[in-house]
Amino acid sequence: MDIVEKLKLKIAMLEACNEDLLVAIGLHNKRGDYQLSAECMQKIKRTSHEIDRLKAHLQDQQNFQWVINDLTNRGLLGEAMKKYAHQA
Repeated sequence: MDIVEKLKLKIAMLEACNEDLLVAIGLHNKRGDYQLSAECMQKIKRTSHEIDRLKAHLQDQQNFQWVINDLTNRGLLGEAMKKYAHQA
């Protein structure tokens, strides 16, 4: 499994977690357990930040793969790698 697929899977997992937490918040509010509801909201906030970070990383990876594919299709990838190897 490549990194793009792993990122998509991780994002989907975190989004499902947030959905479960929203259901838990509803139950806690119904029971009057407002402290537990607040804790769930804090977890949603942290998870949402992580989702945003992962989505940005996913976009970077997809852009990088697009550049590699474009260079490969134009036959320039080998030349770019040779120039990079000589500079190192």
